[in-house]
Amino acid sequence: MQIDPYNPLDLEALGESLLRRLEADPAVRIDQLEKFDGSGIYALYYTGRADPYTSLGEHNRKRRRPIPHYVGRAKDSGARRGVSPLLAIDQPLLWSRVREHQRSISHASNLKVEDFTVRVLVVMSVWIPLAEAVVIRTYRPLWNSHLQGFGIHAPGGGRTGQARSEWDVLHTGRSFAAGLTGARRRPANREALLERTRQLCVEAVAAQRKR
Repeated sequence: MQIDPYNPLDLEALGESLLRRLEADPAVRIDQLEKFDGSGIYALYYTGRADPYTSLGEHNRKRRRPIPHYVGRAKDSGARRGVSPLLAIDQPLLWSRVREHQRSISHASNLKVEDFTVRVLVVMSVWIPLAEAVVIRTYRPLWNSHLQGFGIHAPGGGRTGQARSEWDVLHTGRSFAAGLTGARRRPANREALLERTRQLCVEAVAAQRKR
């Protein structure tokens, strides 16, 4: 029998290590995250009871390993200027990104900030893409993989002709989205989005319980 030697520097092993470290600390309410410096990744979790996320919220309130609603990153652009990706970041890049998401949630007419928690992992810039990719691949978070638009920024001047994202159709309230006038090739039907999202939440919970 041939046994392959364990390589602790294998990318899969490193990615799993980053995922375990992200999940090692308890999640905190998104509006109670204290300011800190650094770049890295974050995961948002829904714990509320509102439609269409009822089943996912129930799972996340009761289970030790919740399912992320959205995963993202905040990475310093210093690499473009020749700055070493191994240096520590002395700016609150990760915290600021989470705050942007808090504002988006607070503006949505059918979401509540107090229903969201967050985990953050401050890590050197060189490891951020790997960490983000592993978490997304593991959980396929709803707002990453299925309901597009949560993480977008307000478009620059003269670009209001683009269409509203599916996220903004389902969660109206962001001021910049209200001013978008473009038409989608396939118009986003809100009722269809609600039904699809309910089903995806049920499937995500079932898949997690099998792990």
